[in-house]
Amino acid sequence: MVRTRLTAGGLAEPVVADTAKSLSRMGHRVILLAWDRTAKGEEAVSTDWGTIWKYQEKCSLNNPLSFARKLPGFLRWSTWQILAFHNIEKNIILHYHDLDTLLGGVFTSKILGLPLVYDCHENYPGLVKGAISPRGARILHRLEAYLLKFCAGIMAAGPAGYVRLKDMLKMGSKAPFSADKNKALKVLNMPQNDFLNTTITRIGNAKRLDAYPLSRITKRKRNKKFRLLYIGVLEKHPSRGIIETAITVNKMKGIQFDIGGFGTLVPTITKICGKMENVNYIGSIHPENVPLQTIESDAVLMALDPKNDNNRMSAPNKLFEAMSAAVPIITCKELLMGQFIENEEIGLTFEWGKWDRLKASLMKLMYDKELHAKMGKRGRKLAEKTHNWDKCEERIESLYRHIKLNTN
Repeated sequence: MVRTRLTAGGLAEPVVADTAKSLSRMGHRVILLAWDRTAKGEEAVSTDWGTIWKYQEKCSLNNPLSFARKLPGFLRWSTWQILAFHNIEKNIILHYHDLDTLLGGVFTSKILGLPLVYDCHENYPGLVKGAISPRGARILHRLEAYLLKFCAGIMAAGPAGYVRLKDMLKMGSKAPFSADKNKALKVLNMPQNDFLNTTITRIGNAKRLDAYPLSRITKRKRNKKFRLLYIGVLEKHPSRGIIETAITVNKMKGIQFDIGGFGTLVPTITKICGKMENVNYIGSIHPENVPLQTIESDAVLMALDPKNDNNRMSAPNKLFEAMSAAVPIITCKELLMGQFIENEEIGLTFEWGKWDRLKASLMKLMYDKELHAKMGKRGRKLAEKTHNWDKCEERIESLYRHIKLNTN
């Protein structure tokens, strides 16, 4: 596996770790070649699913020019590691994460004659559109469409990604830049069999329900203060409305807003927390501690600026964490996630930028205990029925079996 980033603690991100764990359970030896952009810690780390080998070169997460200059070095390093493995290992399957690694993956696949899995976490051209230019994003879109034909298997992270990549396989570079929202919503309700025994499948950010035990959920007690929780990336762009939410919550009584995560906004958030009694920065949370933090919350916040293509069409971690923990989620009406939440009645939405409507949503959950409980239970049932990691693991196993049958 090849990935250009790790968490702040030098670990694989949750969905990458879950995928690696599933592959390990299937009998694969998993090695993650990852770029540690902090250049700290050990070069190799053993985990319960395999080994992380780190390329240690400092590079800010918010400096696209520096990243573009240094990316070829990481891809060269990755290819050299795989060449060395190829001399001693048999039946290697390459598993490259996101478009920033895919060109290197296709090159390595071609020179060694190895099957390649493209694990697409996001609409990468849409993600970087604001950092480069619309023309540059279109070039990346066409490049991605061209490279897909060299992939033996494709894993889409979310429903929008699944629609977009499927369109690319059919239409090439003429495929739409972004997925249609209605098509993406339909993907969220597709039967499991539609994702099996095929070249393209959807994995996403669904959670392992054993990390969210019902015994713990049923025994939890209501907090003295209504606890709103956000754990995730803390960056200015694209905005997640964290500072605006803090200002909104600061004017309310009987509520606290706990913020966890890492990023360039941390110093600003720390200063804000020093001035606001009911807003707390709880630090960078280890992925293994996220389930307990979520279970012990009363609502999960996932506000996203809908101007960003990826934000508007995403189905992020927070959605599935909240569902698994039987906790209502609050998000924005304009998002694909917002429409899904409204349809399934597992949370509340507000229009981005209208922070008085966020306040109204919070108050509704605070004072309508019956509604709060019903929304949490609906989310958990949905997670148990459809949106859980067992379903994703079956899809991964099916994809790898499909690749082996078609490459031998």
